[in-house]
Amino acid sequence: MATCISIKKLSKCYGSTVAVGGLSLEVEAGEVMGLLGPNGAGKSTTINILAGLVYPSSGQITVLGQDLYRHSLSIRKRMGVLLERPGFYEHLTVRQNMKMQARLAQCEVNIDRVLARLGLVGVAHQRVAVLSHGIRQRLGLAQAMLTEPEILLLDEPTLGLDVESAQEILNLLRRLASEAHVTILMSSHLMHEAEQICDRVAVLKEGALVACESTKALLSYDRSRLEVVMEGAERAAKRLLEQPWVLSAGVRNGRLQVQLRGDNAHQLTSFLVSSGYPVGGVIPRQRTLQEYLLKVLNRQEGRE
Repeated sequence: MATCISIKKLSKCYGSTVAVGGLSLEVEAGEVMGLLGPNGAGKSTTINILAGLVYPSSGQITVLGQDLYRHSLSIRKRMGVLLERPGFYEHLTVRQNMKMQARLAQCEVNIDRVLARLGLVGVAHQRVAVLSHGIRQRLGLAQAMLTEPEILLLDEPTLGLDVESAQEILNLLRRLASEAHVTILMSSHLMHEAEQICDRVAVLKEGALVACESTKALLSYDRSRLEVVMEGAERAAKRLLEQPWVLSAGVRNGRLQVQLRGDNAHQLTSFLVSSGYPVGGVIPRQRTLQEYLLKVLNRQEGRE
């Protein structure tokens, strides 16, 4: 897979404050890359730099094989951007805002199709000033997608949306990456959304990259932590605590929860069956992105 965005030793300082410090990151064509990290980690600043709204203090950025600053006009025609607080012409309607955006982009676009994609047809003739925060967020995404860009830079794309609307947006973005091969770089504080949509996640802390991993690998199953569906869970937990290969055993919501010293679910099931306990099922615990993020950040702070 070809590299779409290449960031090398990117830095941005505001006086003595370092917003981004020596960030290096590559985003492959057609992938969804999530920028994660606490407030002030440099996520929004990185997106603003790529969008051309903030000039870096140092570093090199290559987009679509070209230097971002030498070829900024041609590159940005192929980009769509949604900022955390998108700006609009408040006195104009939704459709008028889209027409103005198309005029500024100097391109012929099918505005109705984009409005339909984002569920905005019903409010197309309303002034932006009267719209709810969630609808404004949809409009911001519609403007970002207006020119059918090859790259989308999204800062908290589901901010302010209800659960159903957020899911619709995530599904749309996933389809754009999978079917239209659109490259998406997005920031988010919502780990469950990043789990759904991101191919990889990059963790930032104090403006630096501290980890970058495949989401699929991070969400693998932990076979040392098991949930067992069975009868007699309380009695079984007491027996298991006597075994040297068991770290912990207890019962939650009527199910046996076991942490093993090693990755050996077969040993657990063999013990339970041979001890006369009927086992209905053994479920390994799936790791979460939130656990990974906290682990990485704690490691950086020396808590591990």
